[in-house]
Amino acid sequence: MALSLQTITITTTGYEQMSVTMPAEHVYPFIIHRSIDEYLQKKDGERTRYSNKHIISHLFTGALIGVFPTYKNALLVALKLKNKNIFLMPTVDLVTSHPDMPDVGALVSDLKKKFGCD
Repeated sequence: MALSLQTITITTTGYEQMSVTMPAEHVYPFIIHRSIDEYLQKKDGERTRYSNKHIISHLFTGALIGVFPTYKNALLVALKLKNKNIFLMPTVDLVTSHPDMPDVGALVSDLKKKFGCD
């Protein structure tokens, strides 16, 4: 599969919700998309192309899961995490207070080290 132009809602580094139309793919309960900084640079005419970086964000909260050097790596991580019940929680508070948080947090960290950007 490839990313297609979609309108998605993500959470910025300042914890603001932002709706953008950019290349993305839903891998429930995640969204694989391009870098928001690169999207904004393209919008402002400072950039003409996206890099190879792909981002995984949580569909419900818009929170960033990780940055990956290729689509293949991002998809692999999303597929490894998608069946974890913690990611069905609709808010950041529910995700962070979920009893599986320590184990899933460690798994996410390991996957980011193995497949993510430096």
